[in-house]
This record gives sequence, structure tokens and C-alpha cells, in this order.
Amino acid sequence: MDKILVPVAAGPKNKHINVTNDGATILRSMHVDNPAAKILIDISKTQDEEVGDGTTTVAVMAGELLR
Repeated sequence: MDKILVPVAAGPKNKHINVTNDGATILRSMHVDNPAAKILIDISKTQDEEVGDGTTTVAVMAGELLR
């Protein structure tokens, strides 16, 4: 299972990190300017709020549709 290190904004030097494989957590930590990327993040947030799971799957599927 792939995981990513996500910095957590805590403390003066942001030295805390989380290790996660949760798509919503990873996407929330990203700062993007691209409108298509913002749509993917929004879709993932909606999936997380309404269902609580499947955020990575919905982001991958939406990304393929945007190709």
C-alpha cells in the first residue's frame, strides 16, 4: 500500500508530519492553482463528507474523465 508524508501545520517550524494513504488528506494538503486540479480536490472532499471512503478512487476516476 503506497503512503505519502503530509506536513501538518503545527508549531512554529511545521516539524510534524503525518504518514497517510488517504486520498482526501493528501489532496487537502496540496496547494494548487490549476482549475482541473481544484475540481479533483473538491470532488474528493465531497466524497469524504458524504460517504467517508473512496476518496482516492473518485479522484482517479474523475482524473481519467478529465483526460
